[in-house]
Amino acid sequence: MGANRDSYTLIKDTFLKAIDALAKDYKGSSLTDIFITVDKESGEVSFYDDEENKVAEIVVFDWIDKVDELSEKQVISVLTEVTEYLDNEDKFSSLELYKPFSVNYADDNFVVIEELLLINDDSIVKLDNDLMEKFDREFDEFLDRLLKE
Repeated sequence: MGANRDSYTLIKDTFLKAIDALAKDYKGSSLTDIFITVDKESGEVSFYDDEENKVAEIVVFDWIDKVDELSEKQVISVLTEVTEYLDNEDKFSSLELYKPFSVNYADDNFVVIEELLLINDDSIVKLDNDLMEKFDREFDEFLDRLLKE
């Protein structure tokens, strides 16, 4: 767990630097996205604005040469945990956002692999497939009970 915690801390601290850089120096007209990319060969985690300008990067040494060992699920889990922590600490409020605003884990071509956070109309919606599956299951059970009566 120590290596994972170190990775988490490195990514969180770098994400905070990215947010600070965007709050001070964003050159675009309105910020709608932050993209996070991970190079599993070099261990580099990079943060980009919605115009594909790199605003921060860090090498996570525990992730170097982990192409086969480090799954997308593990990467998404760490990035989601960091993003949710920063959101809960209200760190995105320092940015001048254009809503809907999202934080995305993307590949090198900025094709979104996973949307980590969506902020829309002063309300925050976290995408969680497990939650949607639970709602779907509960709704089906409700309909079954209703139709039996």
